[in-house]
Amino acid sequence: MSRHITDLRVVLIKAPLEAPIIAPFGRVDVRHNLLVRVQLENGVTGTGEVWANFPPWGCPERIEILRRVVRPALLGETLDEPARLHRKLARAMRGLANQMGAIGPFQQALAGTDIALWDAHSRALEQPLRTVLAADEAKDAVPVYATNLPIDRPEMIAAMMAKGHTRFKVKLPADAVAGARHLPAARAAAGDRPLMMDASQGQSPDSLAAIMDVLQAAGLQWLEEPFPVDDTAAYRVWHGTPGRPPLAMGENSYAEPGFATLLAEIDPDWVQPDITKTAGITKGGDLCAMAKASGKQVGLHMYGGPVGLYASAQLAAARADIDLVEMDAKPNPLFAHLERPPEVRDGRLLLPTGPGLGIALD
Repeated sequence: MSRHITDLRVVLIKAPLEAPIIAPFGRVDVRHNLLVRVQLENGVTGTGEVWANFPPWGCPERIEILRRVVRPALLGETLDEPARLHRKLARAMRGLANQMGAIGPFQQALAGTDIALWDAHSRALEQPLRTVLAADEAKDAVPVYATNLPIDRPEMIAAMMAKGHTRFKVKLPADAVAGARHLPAARAAAGDRPLMMDASQGQSPDSLAAIMDVLQAAGLQWLEEPFPVDDTAAYRVWHGTPGRPPLAMGENSYAEPGFATLLAEIDPDWVQPDITKTAGITKGGDLCAMAKASGKQVGLHMYGGPVGLYASAQLAAARADIDLVEMDAKPNPLFAHLERPPEVRDGRLLLPTGPGLGIALD
């Protein structure tokens, strides 16, 4: 059966939000979902997701990388081994990424394409992706946590419990003192279940020192990206802070060099690769193995659409070194394109039985 790549298409979906997403680095009123579709001569199609959340106007650069670099490199190639094509694309991108000073957009385009190649590869084999990847028996469900919950709406935690979730992550707003007033109610809503908090790079050691008693009382499983991720001095101060919550980082690190730097200079307790931002399937497992070898826990970052979610879950189901997968909890219009909505039971996302990612988009 022929595995020649005959086409690569780019699909950009824009979905307006009823309520905007507010982060220290910007506001989002429309969710963007940037997909790559690889078509094989035998009719098999694989789909991947390219990270495209922030900034909202950042998609055109990634699209042009896919059109002008990735597509010409893949047309006519044989999908015999996705990892080989990952290496070819990485070589084709390296000089351009260095020249443009734009490792992020190139890594994101590479990651999404790699997911599409693995989806097509496993669909051609008529096996779920996790089965193709697994050294041993793959799992049929993976632990997830409900993310992006407003800290001032503890009822959202109860709503997520009703949907099968048992782990919850709330957002700390820029005004840490105001946000901390709501943390006890969030802890009460979660009970003794894991509760995490994301500061989205919006704080300083001083601002967190002002709410340290509240943070300690909440018993957080982790505090995510409290400071700008390049502020190593702030993280050194934080490491020496008595009673601090465990630290989680990694979504803004790129490839093996970026994660080696993260582990050496910041040394988080949880490491959070995002396979739609860097590494894809081919290298995503290597990043997780690096983190585990350093004694870290691993939670895959994922805040996008269904392709990214299920790609992350399929990788997690194939490996023993991934502890958690992030899962969007607020209303996300991008998931309206799934034929069947995700199903969570007892804090675990159930994986479909079909080939590849196992999902179908309308």
